[in-house]
Amino acid sequence: MSRFPLPPTARPALTFAALATSLLAACGGGTDDGPGADAGRLYVGYYLEDAANNPEDPLPGTLVLRLPADDGAFEGLMPFSYVGCTAGADVGTVRGMRSASTLDGQWTGAVDGVAVGGSYAGGYDAATDEFSGQYTNANGKVPVTGPGDCRYAVAAYGTWRLFGGDTVAQPAHFVVGSDGGVSPTWSWPRMGLTAYYLVRVLDEDCLRRSVTDASCLIGEAQSLLPQVRYPADFPGASPLRAGGHYLVAVHAVDARDGTQLGFSTRHETP
Repeated sequence: MSRFPLPPTARPALTFAALATSLLAACGGGTDDGPGADAGRLYVGYYLEDAANNPEDPLPGTLVLRLPADDGAFEGLMPFSYVGCTAGADVGTVRGMRSASTLDGQWTGAVDGVAVGGSYAGGYDAATDEFSGQYTNANGKVPVTGPGDCRYAVAAYGTWRLFGGDTVAQPAHFVVGSDGGVSPTWSWPRMGLTAYYLVRVLDEDCLRRSVTDASCLIGEAQSLLPQVRYPADFPGASPLRAGGHYLVAVHAVDARDGTQLGFSTRHETP
C-alpha cells in the first residue's frame, strides 16, 4: 500500500487506492519465451471494490497474472489499493489453477499488518481474450485503523477483469502517450473535472522472471492532471534503464465516489 495525498474532494479519513504488489501492473499480454521465464502469458487488468459493500471508499486496483494456455497453475500480483496508516507498500499475491475456461484460486496479503485474503474465481471469453470474475475477502469487510485517527476499510468482495491484448484502452480514446527516454512524461486525455489518476510502473523483464516478485513494481503516483513525469512525480521510484521494458498502467478515478472512469496500459522501452 502506498502513501498518496488524498484528492481535494475525497473524505480525509478514508482511503485511496495506490498499488501494492508489483501486481497488477498493466502488463499487457506479451509472450514470455526468454531463458528462465515462467510458462504462460502475462494478462493485465484491474480489480474493483464493491461500492454497495464499501460505500465509504470503493477503489480500483491494478492486477497482473501469468496464465497458462491450457490447464495448469497460475499466479500473479494484486496491489492493495489503499492509502495506509503506516509508510510502505503492501503486496498481495494470487495463486490458483486454470481448468479449461475457468480460474479458481486464492488471494492473500496484509494491509497495515491486518491479514486479508479469500477466494478468487472467474471465466474466460475466447472471443475477446479476456478473463473476468469475482473475489471475496474471507473475513468480510475489514476495518483498518492506525495513528492520527487514520481509518479505512477493505471491501468484503469485488470484481476483476484481465486483458490478453498487447495494450488496453478502456474507453478506446483513453490512450497513454509518451515523449520517450529514461525520464519520460506520460500523458492521456482528461476524463472529466472530478477525475484524478493513479499511475503504476512495473518492470516487465522482472515480471517475466517472476510475476510474484513485489520488487517488479518500481513506481507509483497520483495526479490531478492528465500527465505525470517519471521519476520526478513518483516518490521513491527506481530509475528506468535504457533498453529495459516497462509497463505503465493508468486508472482514471472519480474523486466523488471512487468509480473507475478509465483504464489504460502502455509498454515503454527507453
